[in-house]
Order: sequence, then structure tokens, then C-alpha cells
Amino acid sequence: MNAEVRSRLQELGLRVEVLADIRAQDHQVDALMKLTTRSGAARTYGVEIKQRMTAELATAVHFPPSPPPLLFATYLSEPVAERLRARGIDYVDAAGNAHLAWDDVLIDVRGRRKPAVLAGRASSRGAGAFGRAGLQVLFVLLSWPETAALPYRRLAEMSGVSLGTVKTVIDELTRAGYLYERGSERRLARGAELLDRWSEAYSITLEASLALGEFAAADLSWWRNAEAELLHSGVQVGGEAGASLIDPHLRPASLTLYANGLPARLIGRHRLARAENGGNVHVKSRFWQAPGPESWIVPSPLIYADLLASGDPRQREHGDRIRSGDDRLKRIDRT
Repeated sequence: MNAEVRSRLQELGLRVEVLADIRAQDHQVDALMKLTTRSGAARTYGVEIKQRMTAELATAVHFPPSPPPLLFATYLSEPVAERLRARGIDYVDAAGNAHLAWDDVLIDVRGRRKPAVLAGRASSRGAGAFGRAGLQVLFVLLSWPETAALPYRRLAEMSGVSLGTVKTVIDELTRAGYLYERGSERRLARGAELLDRWSEAYSITLEASLALGEFAAADLSWWRNAEAELLHSGVQVGGEAGASLIDPHLRPASLTLYANGLPARLIGRHRLARAENGGNVHVKSRFWQAPGPESWIVPSPLIYADLLASGDPRQREHGDRIRSGDDRLKRIDRT
């Protein structure tokens, strides 16, 4: 249990009891902790320890619904804290900022400055697999779980990384319990947790590096009748446009296209104007190869991650909805 977490909570007048580690593993959190006030009011939290937390990540990051989450981070700025409060997520940071609310209990400390010496240590479960190249391998494994059994060379081709990177990722995922071997076959395990961690790391590490261009379109509806054209151009639909094909409640305000390079003919035909300060059409680099015929929509793990990475609470809600309704995402959660 992180000593900094315990110290900050005790400063707030709370009695801290860390529950058995095995129970924390069962709940897929860093620790299970019971907090008790001086008046005897108590609550058991699932503690999540994060080194870095931006406003976008505060909207995107997924927490298990039970037990109630308590986030600990090195420092939480007020915009970040505001988003966490809006989502009903309690928190405490190394500077002493905190928000805990249950029943008649309310602890609300704001305005503490970032500590000069950074404290706190993130969970180390398979951390090296969540670098940029590792995330590309993980995307392939999550999108097509059967590829876990493929030779390393084929996984490297599909994820666009080196053979050494694939070996490192597989080894680390196996040590962390996300992959297991049965005879000569490898299979994914703890898929729900792996999807959570991949989506979070994607928004921090990989998403920004994929940008190819930003464009503005007066009419965003053209893509709905352009399946053949998009496939012919090697372009796939993602983001909230892709999500709208899974969740009919969503009315997309933007279009995300994944391509091997800027699709100049498509851009010209549909009069997409270059937008310097961000537009409603985002063109990103496609970094993977599918094991079979391509669809005109990117795999749903990437759609889900793009919704969370947007930092838009509306898109976050739709992300949660497609996670509970999309067959591929449900299969990952059951792994």
C-alpha cells in the first residue's frame, strides 16, 4: 500500500485499514481500503494510483464500479478535480487536495499547490507493454484475440513494430497475468482490465502521434453512403462516427478517418478544407493490418478508446454504452 496515500488520508482525520491484497486483485484495483471517520462512518474503496492525470484523462479513465473508486495521484489540478467530482469519483493527491463524499460525510479540500518533490508510484503491472509500440501490439491482441497464438513475426507485421518489441510485450503481459499459455497456445486473460489500461494509455501515449491532418467539412453526412469509396481508398471510419453505427443514439459532431496516408482524392472530392485550429474531420494514421478482409469501420476497441480520449463527457457516455452493447467489447470483458 502506498505510504503517501495512507499519510494524506490520516491527515484528513481518517482511520485507514488496508484490506487483504488478494481481494484487491479480485477487484482489479491497486488496493482495497476501509476509511473510518472519527464519528464512526465508514466506507470501503477500491484505490487506483495514477502518476499522471490530465483533464482529458479524467474524463476518459475507466474505474471498476464496485467497490467505489478512490483515485490517488501526485497532483490534481482544479480542472481535473472538477471532472472527477462531476463523475462522482473521490480522490486525494500528494499535495493534500481531496474530495470524499458518502452518506453524511463530505471532505473537500481544494487549492493546494503542486508539491516540489513528486511522490507516489504507479502500479507496475506490465508497465513496459504500455509504451507506444507496445500499445500497437496490444491493439491487435484486443481486436483479434485469436492472434495471441500467432508467431511473433506475424504479430510484428500486423502491429507495425519490430520482432523484439513483440517478444517484450508478450513476455511482460504473461508475467503480469494478461496472457497465459495452455500447451503451445497463448490466450488473453483479464480482458476487461487490459482494455481499461490500453484505452487509458492510448489517450496519453499513442493517440496524438497518429494525427495526419485536420479538416473542416460543411456536410458530415457524406461518409454514410461512401462505404465502397472508403474501402477502395484504404480508409476506415473511427471515433464517434464509427460509434454511431454501433450506438444509434449517437449523433456524431465529428468524423475520424484512419488511413495509410492523407487520402488526397477523397479530400478533394468531398471538399474537405484544411483547418489549422482543429476541424470536424480528423485524419489519423492506420498503424495495423487486419488478419482478414478489412471492414470500412475500425475495430471497436479503437472506437471506444477514441471516444474516451476526446475528453468530451458526452462521448464518454457513448463509450460506456457501446462497451456494454458491442459484441467484440463484451467478449473482451468476459475474457
